Amino acid sequence: MKANKKVQVVHTRRQKVFGWLALTGLFVCGLMVGLGINGRPVQKDAVVQNVAPAEVAQPQETCAIIEDLLLERLMPVESQDVRDHEYNINVYEKLVMNGCSENQMKYHKAAQREREIVSALQESNNSQQTCEQIETLLLGQMPSANGDSWARIDRAKIYANLSERGCAENGAKYVELAKQELEIARALEDDEFDNRETIEVVETYKRLNMQAAAEEIFETAKKLTNPAIDFILEVEKIINEQ
Repeated sequence: MKANKKVQVVHTRRQKVFGWLALTGLFVCGLMVGLGINGRPVQKDAVVQNVAPAEVAQPQETCAIIEDLLLERLMPVESQDVRDHEYNINVYEKLVMNGCSENQMKYHKAAQREREIVSALQESNNSQQTCEQIETLLLGQMPSANGDSWARIDRAKIYANLSERGCAENGAKYVELAKQELEIARALEDDEFDNRETIEVVETYKRLNMQAAAEEIFETAKKLTNPAIDFILEVEKIINEQ
């Protein structure tokens, strides 16, 4: 039996060089493909979004610009100064003439409202001035506060008049002052008034809506002075007047 022969392949130098070049080329190609796969992020399907174009601001109308400028000039509606509301009337009239046509009626009504406010304030101011003059004049007639019962009765009468014709906010104050003066007069005379004083005191109490006090003074006078029938009738008339 023959022994197997070992076949040995012998490569030439040229074949070895080409072999090394082939291996190198495959390596380089593999490296480039690997970098291409691993180096680039995997792109997902892009979502297309429709972005609305930015709106272009439209130029403001001239009448609207005028309105903005004039409205800034208005004085506060709660102002108590008549001149402020007269100024507002002037502004609204300019808005009617120069503002936007669709707002003319609104500004016309606003001007009318301001006229009504002016009228009300003027009426209030005139009334206030009158009552202040009355107070000044009547208080100027006030007799001095001394120990004379007649002076105290006169003071009470003036205060009672002021409570009715002076400024409304001072009415209650003058009523209290009138009552105080009558109490002083009664204390000075110990309720023993003559006929004339009795009539004055009764009239003042009636003016102050103090019916019971007026009747009390009358009953005291009847007991103390035994008055004539004419006096009694006169005082009763005062007391019973509505």
